[in-house]
Amino acid sequence: GKGSSAAGLTASVVRDARGEFYLEGGAMVLADGGIVAIDEFDKMRPADRVAIHEAMEQQTISVAKAGITTVLNSRSSVLAAANPVFGRYDELKSASENIDLMSTILSRFDLIFLVRDVRDEDRDRMICRHVMGVHIGNSRGAESGGGGFG
Repeated sequence: GKGSSAAGLTASVVRDARGEFYLEGGAMVLADGGIVAIDEFDKMRPADRVAIHEAMEQQTISVAKAGITTVLNSRSSVLAAANPVFGRYDELKSASENIDLMSTILSRFDLIFLVRDVRDEDRDRMICRHVMGVHIGNSRGAESGGGGFG
């Protein structure tokens, strides 16, 4: 989310104690061959979101800073989670309108899953009782073993 910067996701050039520059790979470089999970993707600054375009499309990250010019591999899958714009999914709007992300970034994902919390007071109450019972140590909640509401 807001804590994810372009440098933290891609790469940055850092100066050490002797004043020399070195390259430090971000999450997408470190996850080369694996998975990068980004939560609160919708809350990232637009400039930081744009910075991962190359990584998602080309599976590389180009760096040209402080006399260091290179291309790093970022052959990773990106799993990102985002919330609806107004806190609740509006079925009358498209996914991109609900998530409020540019189509250029949405098009870089192979799959988009919508996970909706359908309002159901009885079901919510049953889940709440089960969770509270498990954490408080209520034998009735613990014995139910999660059954009945899934």
